[in-house]
Amino acid sequence: MPSAGAEELLERLEMAWRPLREVAEAAGPAVLEQATSAGWTGKEMIAHVAFWEEAVEGFVTLVLRQRVLSEGWEFGSGYRPEEEWPAADVHNAREAAWARHRPSAEVLARWDAAHARLVRFLGTVSDEEAEAHADYFTESVEGHFGDHRAEFEELRAASE
Repeated sequence: MPSAGAEELLERLEMAWRPLREVAEAAGPAVLEQATSAGWTGKEMIAHVAFWEEAVEGFVTLVLRQRVLSEGWEFGSGYRPEEEWPAADVHNAREAAWARHRPSAEVLARWDAAHARLVRFLGTVSDEEAEAHADYFTESVEGHFGDHRAEFEELRAASE
């Protein structure tokens, strides 16, 4: 059972994620192929968001807990962090390229899997970790959804 801190963290995360996921579902494949004002298509943006949800486990495990990742750990795109961590733009370009020629249903399925994996992992976060690293969880995890809210609203408008 998650700690009280983890439960609150999960609730806030879900409240930030759910509306974006509903917009992506409602947009449909044709709209997800269109570019947003950020320059990515809806699919590419979704793959980007999925990647950074997947990255939480790695960051918390490696950096905050200073432990090693389990054998065979990888991202939904197949990327394995075996060398020095590249700049965010390198990750973003790779994940956008991953999504570019895939059906939107596959990209959405990856995002769903990434989110489920994140929710499971956050269940391992203790109250002490949630409090000590509240800025990370609020800004980098929950806040990332807000960073892309405008693009999701563009998808909503395009689908209406």
